[in-house]
Amino acid sequence: MTEATAGGEPAEKPVEKSKGGWAKARLPRPTSTTTAEDALAAIVLACVEHMRANEACVLARLHEEGVHQTRVAIRRLRSCLALYESFIPTEQRDYLTGELKWLIGELGPARDWDVFVADVLAPVEKQLEGNTELALLHERVEAHRDEAYARAQVAVASHRYLGLILLLQSWADSRRWNGAGSADRAALLRASALDISRDMFDEIYTQLCATAEDFAQLEPKDRHKVRIQLKKIRYATEFFSSLYPARRVTPYLAAMKQLQDDLGASNDIAVARKLLKNVIKQHDGKVRTRLSYAAGLVVGWHSHISNDREQDLVRDWARFSARRPYWGTASIAARNARPIATSKPPSADTLDPPPELDDAETSSGDGPNAETPTAIEETARRRPGNRRTQMG
Repeated sequence: MTEATAGGEPAEKPVEKSKGGWAKARLPRPTSTTTAEDALAAIVLACVEHMRANEACVLARLHEEGVHQTRVAIRRLRSCLALYESFIPTEQRDYLTGELKWLIGELGPARDWDVFVADVLAPVEKQLEGNTELALLHERVEAHRDEAYARAQVAVASHRYLGLILLLQSWADSRRWNGAGSADRAALLRASALDISRDMFDEIYTQLCATAEDFAQLEPKDRHKVRIQLKKIRYATEFFSSLYPARRVTPYLAAMKQLQDDLGASNDIAVARKLLKNVIKQHDGKVRTRLSYAAGLVVGWHSHISNDREQDLVRDWARFSARRPYWGTASIAARNARPIATSKPPSADTLDPPPELDDAETSSGDGPNAETPTAIEETARRRPGNRRTQMG
């Protein structure tokens, strides 16, 4: 694999794998002399290197981080292509984007089940240790996770995947985007990476400001848009952070990561509802009843702590929106020039269980092995850690 160093300072060390066989990214560090084109090539090569470093982990299912890190690399690539939309011929960009969309879709179910087991089901199992309905649910969930991993492994072992990897590497090495370029595009590619990064940040940030106005009052679908826009800013920050003072970038990135964790937790529960519904509908009779009850315990437990999460989310949003971005534009709060609204509790629509869960929603119901609400409430107050975001 070619070293991804053309876009700035040489990487200090090769990718290091964890004991579980997965690896985080080794992103390039552009300098003040790096051009937009050099940065593009270096980012693409670094993301390809990141994907390849996690192939064996995915294929052997050594650790759940293998799938996660591969998806991070794919999302970074997609974000890079979007950021460089004006620099890349449309036909090339559309083809690569389509192939990356296919690949991330093949890995998606495995990641969804990993998050469900670790961040959604595990804290409830810990509280209600020995619950036989939860044990049954976990057993059926693992069967679905096995199927999802088989799908991911088929994708990574496919000729289509290998073709995509080789295409991305040769595309970046040869800078093939130049072949169909106009004079304007060529001028953009020769521009300073620092200058073009400011324009990229401003464009995404303007979209975020418009979407996130009155954040506390936003519906879940609009908060999801905010989450996606934050990811774009975060990936762009990771690409170009070496061009800006670390004393300004580091606290801004930390605030953004905290906010992403908050929004990610809410998204995990929304995904969990769909997964639970899918598990339940494949069974009938007593098994369906027991699974519905177990699902109700899971949904009820997380619904109970959702108000605390909401307060944390709005607080972290207020802190982030008041912080001036490190590239020099006005903060979200200053742009909108309005006080941050107080939080409203999640709507009833947000907390409604999926079909088949209505009778089992509350964790203090009359179902088998029902637990006392006091025990659940006490653990709910001890908010579980979120392992969702170990971004590369």
